Amino acid sequence: IVESLCLSRFFIMWLKIIIVLLFIGNIVALGRAFFTLIVDQGGDSKRTANMLLVRVSLAGLLLVAIGYGVWSGDLVVSSPWYNNQG
Repeated sequence: IVESLCLSRFFIMWLKIIIVLLFIGNIVALGRAFFTLIVDQGGDSKRTANMLLVRVSLAGLLLVAIGYGVWSGDLVVSSPWYNNQG
């Protein structure tokens, strides 16, 4: 029982790390897309579209990771104003 509890905490930690990394990657991709938009000045380059595609993909993975965490019960609402009793 102790070993499965330790493994569960280990998995929850990695899930949270993955969520944070996906969020940071999403912000970096958004900044990179803005940079290429400014540098290219609306030319024929597809760099901005490619970076926005990366951003949308990262956002989708972020939603999947958060959805899995909530579905599995590893991520729960723990704010003091949340009333779970109805």
